[in-house]
Amino acid sequence: MLDEWMRKMTGDEEKKVFANWGKKGKYLVVAAVCLGLLALIWPQSKSAPRETVTPASQNSSGVALAKANLASELQNILSQVEGAGKVQVSLTLSSDGLKSYARNTKNERRETQEMDKSGGDRNIKEDNQASDIAVSSGSALLVEDIAPEVVGVLVVADGAGNGLVKEKLTDATITLLNISPHQVRVVARKGDNQ
Repeated sequence: MLDEWMRKMTGDEEKKVFANWGKKGKYLVVAAVCLGLLALIWPQSKSAPRETVTPASQNSSGVALAKANLASELQNILSQVEGAGKVQVSLTLSSDGLKSYARNTKNERRETQEMDKSGGDRNIKEDNQASDIAVSSGSALLVEDIAPEVVGVLVVADGAGNGLVKEKLTDATITLLNISPHQVRVVARKGDNQ
């Protein structure tokens, strides 16, 4: 039957090529075709849902947005200080913050004790631990989100040339952000005539 199929599929020139292969070659071709078909129709294994964790680029853009919002809010408040005039604020953060996600952990412990005929004793202990991020509705379960710490603030204000206004701006910044005085620098804006 295989020979008939091969004769139908090949011309006279190719018959000689397959004739030299012998039975092993013909069976190898059929086996390769069967394996190819089997690979195409084999059902895909059910895999665990893919974990979608926020990429670092999205995380850092979220931190940049939070930093910009905090700077804007601080700028709005400081500009209301008497004598401050126009105010600009720049913040320095310690990091991008820290996010902790829930994890599914599986611990497996296996102990095997074997004794051979000559009286030898062998104990085998095997510990396996698998851990992955817990996912709900396609997104990782966030347990804790620690915002980055403000480590420095620069305030540029029109009225910062006045010592009293400078002190008020410094005190307001320290109070609002709960940071130390050495982390705040208030400077006067460069005048238009300079």
